[in-house]
Amino acid sequence: NLYILGMMNTADRSLSLVDYALRRRFAFITMEPLYSSPKFKEHLESQGIPVDILNRIVSRMGELNQAIGSDRTNLGPGFRIGHSFFTPTEPVIEPNAWYRRVVETEIHPLLEEYWFDAPETADQWRDQLLG
Repeated sequence: NLYILGMMNTADRSLSLVDYALRRRFAFITMEPLYSSPKFKEHLESQGIPVDILNRIVSRMGELNQAIGSDRTNLGPGFRIGHSFFTPTEPVIEPNAWYRRVVETEIHPLLEEYWFDAPETADQWRDQLLG
């Protein structure tokens, strides 16, 4: 009765060859981004994130993930962005600055990789997330 849990991000292109071998030997469970989870919201509130910023994160990241998941040509559901980017480990003193920093230094660079051949798309999403 021993369970070994391994986690991998299927969006990581460097794992594509290993992925087939792993899939033959293990069971896989997809974990969805949980922006609307009550626990996620409770965590953010406990770290000093006001409700308006929390709602902004939930709605705008939901819209972004919808667009990413719908792009079956280049991306798809495995490329959706999880809620872990927005899980501070200590109280946030300046929530607006924190949100802006996460979008500009973590989310936007990821979007630039996703849409490396369409940088204007990454910039549009950054602007929409910050708008």
